[in-house]
Amino acid sequence: MKIDSILWATDGSQEADLALGYAKYLAGLTGAGIIGLHVIPVPGGLFFEALRERDASFDEWQNDIENQAGERFADAKKELEESGIPFEGVLVRGKPAEEIIAFAKERSVGLIAMGKRGHSLLERVVVGSETGKVLRGSHAPVLAVKRDRPFDGGSLKQILVPLDLSDEAESGFMFALDLAGLTGAEVTAIYALRLDMYAQDIPAGALDIVIKESYTEMANTASRLSKKYEESRGVKLSKPVATDVVHGISPALSIAQYAKENDTDLIVINTHGRKGIERLVLGSVTERLIPESPCSVIALKP
Repeated sequence: MKIDSILWATDGSQEADLALGYAKYLAGLTGAGIIGLHVIPVPGGLFFEALRERDASFDEWQNDIENQAGERFADAKKELEESGIPFEGVLVRGKPAEEIIAFAKERSVGLIAMGKRGHSLLERVVVGSETGKVLRGSHAPVLAVKRDRPFDGGSLKQILVPLDLSDEAESGFMFALDLAGLTGAEVTAIYALRLDMYAQDIPAGALDIVIKESYTEMANTASRLSKKYEESRGVKLSKPVATDVVHGISPALSIAQYAKENDTDLIVINTHGRKGIERLVLGSVTERLIPESPCSVIALKP
């Protein structure tokens, strides 16, 4: 895992401020600098075009956002540079997801840190789904910060990595181990066995066999990937990767519940699988997991 710069995508919301806390923590561990990016929304459509032409308050609203963002950047610069972390603040206008993705690519950032929800009602209407769009379009890992689980800047102790045994996209696993090496966190790899609506018709004995086989396959997969990690990084893991299996109708809900019950600090997951239909299945799990998760989530391409 190489992170030279972290893009903090902010909209002035509470969650975006929490994302800065994560960015600061990770920058301190990796030596990365932080770039703050605030995209002032420029909505399209006939309604907003009419509003822009006839109502001067629309321009005033955008100017207020620009002034507030400038003040927040000044505060962030002072806070971060006192900790020895370089900071640059950038203001642009446009469609948030498109601007964030393009900026991250242009600057070759190693991580995007952002909140999940918008700040005001208008921003939620305009940019309410921006995090999902960034997840789908970004080639850099995306940290989606949740307000439900404030980060105090202390440390990460428990990292959860969901794996899809049918399509072993391994970059999430490797990224989690890199983070664990920096933070000393324990890593648990989990497989969510999906039971459809007819699961009650499966004989109990047969279901027990499937679950048992999943445990065995999960342990073997984690062992194999751990060995691959050690060989590629030239290191020896200080702690073995724990494994577990959960089952339910919704993999995303099963993973979120497991994270809640086990005081998980961070979930690291691939945005989708590497092939065929698994791209759709795992992709939908990742996007459904983020709003349900009790903690923040890092999502990255396979």
